[in-house]
Amino acid sequence: MTVQLTQQDFQSLVQIVQRLPEFGNERDRRRLIAGALEGVERSDVILARLDLSGSPMTTAIGVIQFLANFGKVAYGKEALGVFLNYIQAFTGVEDANFISKLITACSLDVPVGRDHPLDNWHGTDIKDLQEKIIGENTLRHIRVLEQALEAARAVVHLRVSGANQDQWFGTGFLIAPDLLMTNNHVIHNLAEGIDAEYSFNYQLGREGKVLEIVLAHAAKNGLFHTEAALDYTVVQLANSPGDTFGYLRLASKVPGKDDRVTIIQHPGGHLKKISMQNNFVSYSDNRTTQYTTTTLPGSSGSPVFNDDFEVIAIHHSGGLLNNPSTGHRYLANAGTTMAAILNDLERNAPRIHDRLRSNRESTQT
Repeated sequence: MTVQLTQQDFQSLVQIVQRLPEFGNERDRRRLIAGALEGVERSDVILARLDLSGSPMTTAIGVIQFLANFGKVAYGKEALGVFLNYIQAFTGVEDANFISKLITACSLDVPVGRDHPLDNWHGTDIKDLQEKIIGENTLRHIRVLEQALEAARAVVHLRVSGANQDQWFGTGFLIAPDLLMTNNHVIHNLAEGIDAEYSFNYQLGREGKVLEIVLAHAAKNGLFHTEAALDYTVVQLANSPGDTFGYLRLASKVPGKDDRVTIIQHPGGHLKKISMQNNFVSYSDNRTTQYTTTTLPGSSGSPVFNDDFEVIAIHHSGGLLNNPSTGHRYLANAGTTMAAILNDLERNAPRIHDRLRSNRESTQT
């Protein structure tokens, strides 16, 4: 099916795509499009047919025309929609909002929701962070890979529907056999939790093919708690999917500055990925943890792990921050420290807190 774009929308898309820094040369264009189509069955066909050798404008015109005419690459996903969803993360707010509205208007896909804006940066000087990243000892024990693979099973892709029939993506993770945690700005209320679609196994397997997805849904009359100030939500799922996929341990200890962190996520609402290299805590207290790592819109609600793959925070935002003490701008991320969430559950959701007690106590030192 051909996607029918107005002349104005087409021209706007051409301008957005050709301005992308990642679209400056043929090699980077191919990497960008390959990243957008990762896991798509016919991605090799699309890449083989695209001519990416021209000027940025000429190539952008060709790419948009080709993808608009290619048709669907999965149920409810037009090839053009998958590409546009992916490049939102590389655009400014105005361009990203235009893309989201176009995706919805033309029924191309479900638009990826934007991360929450970040508050003031609490970290140290940018020069210190850059030196530490460059000088990191990257040698790790092989067991880290086994721990990461085990933890990844409990990380879930979320598709959420709002009251106005709009939809967005996010990430969540199991904290008990039947309890899932995500952000409040991903699931705002019980109605959204009930209507949400929770997808396990949305990731590539060893052969580079997408695994068979296992869907879960909220339990009827199940437990539910949300807290906007701390930006987290807990939903009870039906049929205890954690019996199959496991669940994650929550750490009540506040992480320390320069601690290493790992995030497993669904960046851009796409396939599950892991960021585990050159990632450090820049600032942490009883409420907020900030860290240097890689995320995209759609990563909201991801677990932030320590070196033992205990969850020390839930990721909620990322972007370019201003450090008030130095005036430097730095690309960083922030999440709610798990200690704050556990304290809130104890005060305001004791039934959920009691369910987590044994899980929590195993991580206390």
